Amino acid sequence: MIDNNTLNEIRNNLDIVDVISSYLTLTSKGKNYFGVCPFHDDHSPSMSVSKEKQIYTCFSCGATGNVFKFIQDYENISFLEAVKKCADMASISVNIGQAKKVNKHQDLYDIYELSQKFYQNNIQTEKGKKAKEYLKSRKLDENIIKEFGIGLSLNERDMLTKLLKSKKYDDKTLIRSGLINENNYVLNDVYRNRIMFPLYDLSGKVIGYNGRIYNGETENKYINSKETDIFKKRELLYNYHRAKDEARKKKQIILMEGPMDVIRAYTAGVRNCVATLGTAFGKEQAMLVRKLSDNVILCFDGDDAGLKATKSAIEELSKLGITPKIVRLENNSDPDEYIIKNGGDAFINRINNPMNIMEFKESLLKKEYNLDKKEELANYINTMIKEIDNIEDDILKEVSINKLSEETNVDVNLLKSKLTKKEKVKIEIKQPKKLKLDKYIKSEQYLIYYMLTSKEVIKMYQKKITHMPTDTYRHLAFQIDYFYKTNGYIDVADLITYLKDDTESIKAVGEITSLDLPLEVNYDEIDDYLNNIREYNERQQSNIYKKQLKNEMDYKKKLELANKALEIRRRREEYDR
Repeated sequence: MIDNNTLNEIRNNLDIVDVISSYLTLTSKGKNYFGVCPFHDDHSPSMSVSKEKQIYTCFSCGATGNVFKFIQDYENISFLEAVKKCADMASISVNIGQAKKVNKHQDLYDIYELSQKFYQNNIQTEKGKKAKEYLKSRKLDENIIKEFGIGLSLNERDMLTKLLKSKKYDDKTLIRSGLINENNYVLNDVYRNRIMFPLYDLSGKVIGYNGRIYNGETENKYINSKETDIFKKRELLYNYHRAKDEARKKKQIILMEGPMDVIRAYTAGVRNCVATLGTAFGKEQAMLVRKLSDNVILCFDGDDAGLKATKSAIEELSKLGITPKIVRLENNSDPDEYIIKNGGDAFINRINNPMNIMEFKESLLKKEYNLDKKEELANYINTMIKEIDNIEDDILKEVSINKLSEETNVDVNLLKSKLTKKEKVKIEIKQPKKLKLDKYIKSEQYLIYYMLTSKEVIKMYQKKITHMPTDTYRHLAFQIDYFYKTNGYIDVADLITYLKDDTESIKAVGEITSLDLPLEVNYDEIDDYLNNIREYNERQQSNIYKKQLKNEMDYKKKLELANKALEIRRRREEYDR
């Protein structure tokens, strides 16, 4: 366990703006920075990052945290793993040990970890010789086999089943894993006599397989894992855990169709590649891509299916404000085939010279129209003008219209006159919604706002308030008070580290720190907030006494309750004076 002093030292040696800027594009506005929130389907900047407070808050979804919390949620890793990443950034040595993430499906993760070791061991035995020869013929050497965890299922009915049964896993769990099936009450291995390509989740844990024939069999070329509790194809991208650092370093991500394309690109030194897993590219995957970079290159297979996948990916990415570039490989090649035939340098050259979106659309339209015929040429020009009209980038729009003029010998001014004069849409940074609050809720929020910045206000709270009316604010105020008593100071970013997994309190911190209040503490106003909260509590208590008074039959007890209610009334009159 890392002590608080070390945690605070790591956090203090990092600037949250610099860290988040390495993941997202941030724009400075006033004293804060703004970016598109990666934690929900965001289309305009709604995440505010405070350099002063060293925290971030999303005005739409409420996501809030410090540098540890951002990396933990963004990378989908444990708190300790996030601390280690931050420590490395800050050049501070820490030892977090083997921190294992507790997961309700841990049994499935353990089964897959064991299965991968089993398959990897198989390929290194005498029985794996033919599989290795096949991989060698496909120019996949020992280093690639180890790097990508490639293994082998042997041509036997239940080898893996017996191994897992020996580890005391029950039949139901084995079937639920997707690695074992049941036939006439007998358990069998799903994969037999196949080269096993592991599929990983976002953090690098094995959760499935892509099993390929290799010995001239006539069965299905691939058997892909069925979806399980831990394997959801639409929420994953192959090689994400391996490519993410390289993608951020290069500020570019390459999207492909299949695992073998990614592995082949890796052998050519192109390591910022991810791939879909046999499903149409969807919103969840588009958001994963955006987390890595908004500079996206699509390099799908060169056939009709690859073209369809390219169009689908363009559509999904455009919904998130990303305009990808495109590489279309000739002769219907996929990246794997192209690199084997033409070499890695030729592939890298293609990646370095992709088509922009207009060049891609132009190439498709030219196949639809016979440009030697005047009428079809006119239709082609009009269609291209509509496409150019939709371009947001002014420079790309100008380049595209000039290029169309040169290619068709139509006067550029005439073409420009056909463009609708759209005003450029200004991207508005979302601001938090201002809700009308009653004076009691307002008093709680404002009091906590200043408790987060002033130890004097915390002392006033300690002296005058025993109970905050709202559950969330009561708990948060208690945590602030406890943090101050324990540490002798108050700092919002360090408080969030202390709160760690208390999501509700962290969200409340974000909500309250987003209030547009003066920095300087006005102690008369603080007294007003304290009195309002005390008034609310006493009013509630008075109402309780009145209800009890109605139902009480004993005269002495009635008199006692009446005196208590009267005492509260007197105190309130004193406050008013």
